Amino acid sequence: MRREILMPSVTPAMTDAKVSRWHVAEGQDVAAGDLLVEVATPTATLEIEAEDEGRVERILVPAGTEGVRVNTPLAILLAAARERRARNAGLAQPVTFAGLGDLAPDDVLPVHASAGAREGQGQSYREALRDALAAEMRADPSVFLIGVDVAQNRGAQRVAQGLLDTFGSSRVVSAPAFDEALIGTALGAAFAGLRPVIEVTHWGRALDVLGPYLTSAAQTFYLSGGRLCVPIVFRGPNGGSPGATGEDARCVAAALAQIPGLRVVQPATAATARALLSAAIRDPGPVAVLEDERLYALRDTGPRLDVTRIGAARIARAGRDVTIAAAGHTLIVVLEAAGALSRAGIECEVIDLMSVRPLDRESVTASVMRTGRLVTVEDGWGDLGIGAELVASVAERAFETLRAAPLRIAGASVPMPYALELQAEAVPDAKRIAGAVAALVRGG
Repeated sequence: MRREILMPSVTPAMTDAKVSRWHVAEGQDVAAGDLLVEVATPTATLEIEAEDEGRVERILVPAGTEGVRVNTPLAILLAAARERRARNAGLAQPVTFAGLGDLAPDDVLPVHASAGAREGQGQSYREALRDALAAEMRADPSVFLIGVDVAQNRGAQRVAQGLLDTFGSSRVVSAPAFDEALIGTALGAAFAGLRPVIEVTHWGRALDVLGPYLTSAAQTFYLSGGRLCVPIVFRGPNGGSPGATGEDARCVAAALAQIPGLRVVQPATAATARALLSAAIRDPGPVAVLEDERLYALRDTGPRLDVTRIGAARIARAGRDVTIAAAGHTLIVVLEAAGALSRAGIECEVIDLMSVRPLDRESVTASVMRTGRLVTVEDGWGDLGIGAELVASVAERAFETLRAAPLRIAGASVPMPYALELQAEAVPDAKRIAGAVAALVRGG
């Protein structure tokens, strides 16, 4: 049975969109949940996934095509043979999730690999998070996932794909959109000795509700004299994404880092996402995992990491002229800028902080002592931010080694605008970072 994949309508006012890229090729087998195509409008980016097993018979609209009207057929999928037989027999075929099956020896889940993984492009950020969840849930029966629609719809970012089929509804718990009840239930479970992982819809929106619970979880260990641990993980997207504005685009890393007793990690790659989420789940105290919507589809071909403790940074790129410290999505932008600067003769040492509480001040200071210069980059507001803390720390520990005044690059101190052109001006980009760093190095 053939089925057309149509250009969807993202908003009522949308009339056309651009086909940004295809995740599959003609003749390729796909499974339910596999990403097919990415489409973009002036205000949003959307990924279309396969609803059933089948094969891509024909791609009708090539990548890069602009002005594709809503409901235009983009591709034709041929249903899988077993599905066709079931349909011919009159059997209903409900849409289900791809089963995870048994774990491979290296604990990577053998769910249907997306096109990029099959072509050797590595694991995606969302797949790494899913694999970390599954590995920890298999290793420890007290670990469970709870959030809005994590069971029925795999969560807003599809990180929970396949987990319900493998672990059942008692360990993949879909809760109603009532934050106080969801968080209170999970916090009570943590007090009782379980290890809940809460999927936050978006950190910027949830922070106002989460605040008292985060403080309570973080302070309990101290207030109980060390007798009561609170092994709970809060994870979800943080920061901006195309078309998001206001609270839905707010970076809360600096705000969370001010809560004593709460650990805050910010993975930038698939490898660090898997390692840091696993470490967070094993941690005896509360941990906030700040993901990024712009990273979920990003693939990583680097080696797997082993994070033995939260709070250690890593050198993402070695260099001699200047130290640039960043975390999360900002690190990807910084690495792009560092590549451009290298072609201009400036070698940057890029530090992936990975954790913003605790901050690895020692690693940053050691790098600055080698390069003599420090630049910090963050998506969040610069006032009282992570960069300010790092600059103060380096000035205290290695002031005499600085060859120029430290430079902080941060998001504009305004609520995130809605228009894409203004959004681009509100957060650091590779071009502006490269220009600022080049001026710093050549000026001192």
